[in-house]
Amino acid sequence: MSLLGLFLSLLLSSASSSTIPRLKLNLMAEIQDRFLFHSTEEYTTSLREGSTVYVGGKEVLYQIELEEAPSSNKTIAVPVDNKSMTKCQKMNLGNCQNVIMVLQRFNRTHLLLCGTNAWNPKCWSLINGTLSEINNGRGYPIGRGVCPFSPKHGFTSLVEGEKLYSAAPLYENGNVNLRRFMKQSPSWLLSADKWMRDPSFVGMSPMGDHIFMFFWERNLAESLDIDPWISRVARVCKNDRGGSRFQLQNKWTTFLKARLLCNVPSKNMHFNRIQDVFVAQSGDRVYGIFQSNWNGSAICTYSVEDINNVFSTSMFKGFTESIPDPRPGTCGSNTQTLESNILRMVEHHPEMESPIHPIGKSPLIFRNKDHFKKIVVDSVVSFTGIMFYILFLAMGDGKIQKVLEIGQSVFIISELTILKEPGPISSMSLDSEAKLLYVTTAKEVVCIPLRQCEKYNESCESCVMARDPYCAWDVREKNCVPVTPHSSYLIQDPENGDHKKCPSERVAFYHSSQSTSQDLNNIFVLEGHGSVYLSCPKQSQHADYSWRTQNHTMACSSNEDECLFFISNLAEHGGSSYQCVSNERGHEQFHTSYLIKGSGSLMYLTRYSIAVYCVLMTAAALLLH
Repeated sequence: MSLLGLFLSLLLSSASSSTIPRLKLNLMAEIQDRFLFHSTEEYTTSLREGSTVYVGGKEVLYQIELEEAPSSNKTIAVPVDNKSMTKCQKMNLGNCQNVIMVLQRFNRTHLLLCGTNAWNPKCWSLINGTLSEINNGRGYPIGRGVCPFSPKHGFTSLVEGEKLYSAAPLYENGNVNLRRFMKQSPSWLLSADKWMRDPSFVGMSPMGDHIFMFFWERNLAESLDIDPWISRVARVCKNDRGGSRFQLQNKWTTFLKARLLCNVPSKNMHFNRIQDVFVAQSGDRVYGIFQSNWNGSAICTYSVEDINNVFSTSMFKGFTESIPDPRPGTCGSNTQTLESNILRMVEHHPEMESPIHPIGKSPLIFRNKDHFKKIVVDSVVSFTGIMFYILFLAMGDGKIQKVLEIGQSVFIISELTILKEPGPISSMSLDSEAKLLYVTTAKEVVCIPLRQCEKYNESCESCVMARDPYCAWDVREKNCVPVTPHSSYLIQDPENGDHKKCPSERVAFYHSSQSTSQDLNNIFVLEGHGSVYLSCPKQSQHADYSWRTQNHTMACSSNEDECLFFISNLAEHGGSSYQCVSNERGHEQFHTSYLIKGSGSLMYLTRYSIAVYCVLMTAAALLLH
């Protein structure tokens, strides 16, 4: 690693120390909605419609009904044709199967799917369980330029208004082309090769009159110190009909592109390769995952208004003359009748001079390990009317981080373990209305709830300090409950997690230490000889844990997912008691307690015996006072 790379790595390491998940929750055993593939699907494409998940794999389409009986699940064979497979094998191209890459709902009755078909892409429509090959009206199958030749190629597609937009190469070794196909009149609209340099697309989204595309492409800068890749957002008009017979015929006339910046100016850190994108349901902001050439990872957020302002007001890169009217890229007019000077600008100068900066001019979060891979974002309105955004980030090991966005800072609520076999997550789909998250990997499809309020049920303080906008403490029920529009008698503080908003409760005393009645289940009696580790599982990764005995406080012997304390010989500590204590932002909590007797064998008392013992000890303490 270069000196600069080492320096940046150290910067990220120190920055990430404040972004540790507060809770680590293993939901694997609790998940009921899970589907396991019969064999590993290394490449998957998924489409969710309600609780139905369609997954395209190797020569198969899965129709998965997670909320129904297993017998409701279906598989539909989509085999490679023999001629294409024979040619692929003869040329030793590899991936000589039909890997489904395009999966889109074309209209109410037609499901569109396209596959690599052994390096000879083809498309089919699925109607009532029956597959039909799609052709261009002249007997030739549709596939090239719609679906990539290999599942390893970066690719994206979108159906909007029964028009298919796709980004795929037209030839095996050709440049990726942005295309649009209309079934009503089989014709294509294409991009010019010179508009993009080795692009790799990560997403498309409709926004008003436009289709937005997100990709990274080769950077023209030749300096070895500059990342050879650069991130872009491009825009075309939905009503684009191509140019005149003499200029840009059957090509986009409204294609414009601009640079997406994701950097930390004060530290000279740049994240130049966009990896995934999510457009908020509100349509006013865009979230992107970016990587750097030194292996860093970041989340940047953009305002759609800022993006449109750049396309509407920026100068055109390399163009020095006055901008014609209407401005190139404007929607609304018949593009086939546009003036020659407007078409010439789009053809030769589609790039904006001004870059697009993220909200706050810097990433929401960045790090040099545990890279972000996929992102979806939900919004929730608290019972006080405040809108909160919650990010669900798929990490490289298949765990999901649940992150609260607060202005230009974040709070990592929890890290969720959900997979039977750890591995990369290929897609995530958010059902914001039902508050469910659907996750697809090479091994399985999983559905999890966005709300885990029961995990913060220990006390009001536990619920409030979780800072989870989905949840609040119900004062009457004394439970951490999901927030609804009609909720009342609730306590919640996602912005600050201030536990002092909770009502004070009467505290009992035990061996000069505070303890609630719930703690009686966490007291153990030990006796015997030899060494032992006292164990105290951590409830919050943000709390400081320690051990107390006879008015002395001692640090944990080991301090990762649990606070351990080592005693070399039990017999030397007869009559002693040890309490595990945590302190989080001034809130002190007592956890597991151990009583050590003088001799005998190791034993654990029953809960009833412990309760009786503690009552007697408390009564004795009161009499002595």
